[in-house]
Amino acid sequence: MYNYIETLGYIHSFSAYATPPHTNLEKIKYLCDIFENPQDSLKTIHVAGTNGKGSTVAMLADVLQRLGLKTGRFISPYIEDFSERISVGNIDISKADVIYFADKIKKTMEKTKIPKEFMPNEFDFVTLMAFLYYREKNCDIAVIETGLGGRLDPTNAIASPQASVITSIGLDHVQYLGDTIEKIATEKCGIIKQGSPVIISAQNAESVLDIAKKAALAKNCEFISPSIKSLKITKENFAGSTFEYKSESYRLGLAGRHQIYNALTVIETIKHLFGKSPDTQNALFHGLENAFFPARFETLSKNPLVILDGAHNMSGVEALIESIKNLLPGKKIVLVCGMLKDKNPEDIIPHIAKQGFVEKFIGVPVNSPRAESPQKLCEIAQRYCKNSEFGLSLDEVLGSIFARLPDDKNIAFVCFGSLYLAGEVKKIAKNRKNERHL
Repeated sequence: MYNYIETLGYIHSFSAYATPPHTNLEKIKYLCDIFENPQDSLKTIHVAGTNGKGSTVAMLADVLQRLGLKTGRFISPYIEDFSERISVGNIDISKADVIYFADKIKKTMEKTKIPKEFMPNEFDFVTLMAFLYYREKNCDIAVIETGLGGRLDPTNAIASPQASVITSIGLDHVQYLGDTIEKIATEKCGIIKQGSPVIISAQNAESVLDIAKKAALAKNCEFISPSIKSLKITKENFAGSTFEYKSESYRLGLAGRHQIYNALTVIETIKHLFGKSPDTQNALFHGLENAFFPARFETLSKNPLVILDGAHNMSGVEALIESIKNLLPGKKIVLVCGMLKDKNPEDIIPHIAKQGFVEKFIGVPVNSPRAESPQKLCEIAQRYCKNSEFGLSLDEVLGSIFARLPDDKNIAFVCFGSLYLAGEVKKIAKNRKNERHL
């Protein structure tokens, strides 16, 4: 029996993705079959997309919990700790249960002597763990986020979800999913199952909506997309927003215009599944108001103002730019950026560094073998923002930010570029906050 750290080491010892990538779902179905198909005992809502999946899952799970349903939530990746990936009732899986279920899977695989070609990768393993955990906890429903794509994603072992939800689709993981939005949309729409309603974000290109509509029609699925014409935004700031949709008023705790569009997808999903009763409306109102997901235009400090955002692809950065313009008007922005090489920093950094609100750019390291160097990030940014520099220690860069109050109260620090960076930033910010209260 491993301890928690050793268990995580065992899980991470499996490759992150299949090599070559999955060509079908036979592996995950084989693994699930060994454990009497835990996924078949679950009612699920399956969520795919490029951006907004995690926030949409968080909102859906909070609303479902308020409807009196014991709700599982599966997300990928995590920000600070592995346990965030699997939760029930907004409570993350315990370290003891991570150890227990990992050990159970390990021993069963050894006992079964499964063929080499059916050995799991890391995401197969974690997906199976989630299915087993939700069955053990007798969940009424589980909201399941895809890891990569949809059609061949291990979570697609789900037979028939209560609903297939598709968020905003953009270019990401092009080496696996295709080099156009249409190719990626086709992969994401692979989660659509016979007869299950399809709810897709209105924040998608017409070509994406057409692909989803055709996929839904082929599987005899009801197709639903929110009506932007029925939306009226009444207030926005970095603490959230208020809006009206189809004559109902809502408060949203997650900041950013894109989060409002995610909320509309949630509203349409919940109302389709549970109707328009006062209880449903009450659960929606309070669920959207209180739902939280880390590193989504998250305020880490108000003085100085420090914002953390997990934007790591072009569509995510475009949403970040819009949020800065809408929620921090007139602020001079200091960008703190750490990125992975395979996320195209040569394209993404110029897109934000050339914005007129950027006062300064600071490149920082990310704890990943795939990370781009801070020096290279600074070199890219310097072509568009002359006031660019880099730091070799993230702790020192953030320490200098948190340790003093800026002379100019009109400055805001925005950390972005990678979810790996987001986890490190949150830990450092938490430690700094604890130090101030000693």
